Amino acid sequence: KEAAKEITDKESRMITILEVVIEMYARGINFDKIDLYKSHATKFLPTDTGIIPPLNALPGVGTNAANAIAEARNSEHFDSVEDMQQRSKVNKTVLEVMRKSGILDGMPESSQMDFFSMF
Repeated sequence: KEAAKEITDKESRMITILEVVIEMYARGINFDKIDLYKSHATKFLPTDTGIIPPLNALPGVGTNAANAIAEARNSEHFDSVEDMQQRSKVNKTVLEVMRKSGILDGMPESSQMDFFSMF
């Protein structure tokens, strides 16, 4: 009881979330990887293999940033990380979170052609 008095409201909410996650895994429900093109901005989506978390489930990616990314990707695929940042107007912190989570893996940093990579 003494330790429970020392936790913050945020930590208390996190305990609830973790209990739900444990229950999901116990029932055989898996989480798929967050996907730049498949993930909804704010809603969990069921798939044949599990559940895809929303973009705003990433720590540091707020609802406004997630909505901006989703809106920008709906018009056309992103050519590069730079293209995504310009069209969605997300900040560098959001990009770093996305990089660390692997969402941007395989996407070129810039849309500009590198002359020397052509040889």
